[in-house]
Amino acid sequence: MDWFPHGKINLSLYITGKRADGYHSVDTIYWPLPLYDYLRLEPSETPRLASPVSALESPDNLVLKAWQLMRELYGIPPVAFYLEKGIPWEAGLGGGSGDAAAALLALNRLFRLGLTRRKLCEIGARLGADVPACILEGPTRGRGSGAEVEALASTLTLPLLIVKPPQGFSTPAMYRAWDEKGAKSRPLEAVEATQQGLIQALAAGRLQEMLPFLHNDFESVLEGSEQAVWEQAAELLEGQGAVKSLLCGSGSGVFGLWETEEARQEAKEKIRTTLPEDWQLLVPFAGLERGIK
Repeated sequence: MDWFPHGKINLSLYITGKRADGYHSVDTIYWPLPLYDYLRLEPSETPRLASPVSALESPDNLVLKAWQLMRELYGIPPVAFYLEKGIPWEAGLGGGSGDAAAALLALNRLFRLGLTRRKLCEIGARLGADVPACILEGPTRGRGSGAEVEALASTLTLPLLIVKPPQGFSTPAMYRAWDEKGAKSRPLEAVEATQQGLIQALAAGRLQEMLPFLHNDFESVLEGSEQAVWEQAAELLEGQGAVKSLLCGSGSGVFGLWETEEARQEAKEKIRTTLPEDWQLLVPFAGLERGIK
């Protein structure tokens, strides 16, 4: 069975507090990212994961952890996975979470478990905060740890490009920076108001109305080399006509939005000629169709 796991970006990301278990609470709106990894699975006598990138073959890979969790819950037999990465890691694009989500969806289908997506979200939350959003596949609001998810309505196709500098940002390090800087969370009432503004703009399909509500708290704690590459990426995107740029999750990827597909295509060609040699330009597909099995 072949699967094409997709990633995500965060159109808004607010850190709303710190919980008793040491993890942070967030209020975030995920947008499914039509960039893909490739995951194949088939029955096997022993569980295993193969990949052209040997570092991904670790027992700590979320794909294997997804199988282990489903075996504990439903007694499924072993499978062999093969994983190729098209989504960069340490970019804030949720590639690992998308792989775990795809593994859960595929295992559910392969073994005819009959689990609903809502049930799979509950299971996926045990693997990572971004996994449920990748299971739902559409625009999603996540709260608490990020695993309390609500599907959102939207008719938009966002014309976006992503630049990925060679330097990766560590999510735990970004949260530590938030704590060490003593950054203040916005009042929940203010967060709710801005999130509702974004949700309404998404539902209406009006890109221009979204722009004032796009936000990422992590941008406020960047400093040193991380701040420098973020600023360079934002300048590169906005210099080619992006109407907004924003850090992807905890970074280091930065996405830019254009008003039309034609404007995005024109910017893509210009950015390719000016992009630093060791940077990546990521060009998402027009929609999630490739991810449908």
